[in-house]
Amino acid sequence: MDKPAFDRDPGERVRYTGELRPGGAITVTDSRVLVASNEETVSVPYTNVQEINNESFDWFLAVLSGALALFGVYSLTENPLLAVVFILGGLWSIRRTYRHRDRVRIHTHTQPKPIEVFPHDVEALYAELDPAIERVRARTADHLEQAG
Repeated sequence: MDKPAFDRDPGERVRYTGELRPGGAITVTDSRVLVASNEETVSVPYTNVQEINNESFDWFLAVLSGALALFGVYSLTENPLLAVVFILGGLWSIRRTYRHRDRVRIHTHTQPKPIEVFPHDVEALYAELDPAIERVRARTADHLEQAG
């Protein structure tokens, strides 16, 4: 897959570029994070970032989904139609839970819904993203302190 070309400012330092699982790429620079999916490219300045969450694999939901599917298998002799519904629902839920593993949600002040990305390497993304956001927040706090 070709990595998309991001419109970056001259002199903007790239700290990390990685691929996303469903396609696209994410780039961490000194001042913002750029997310390119198949539909659009989103630029989020770190001053707009409210919080970043990493949701790894949800084992609780996976176990419940597996129990639902097993209940369906157990119920096959009693009510086959309803049992098939339970089996399919449990398997669908396991598949969905697996596809949403290592989801990174970027909550911003300017958008009502968080930006969701599914990077191949979550640890490498966090290793560059967290320090970059902290540097911008420290710089902003210093500017406010000097102005006040």
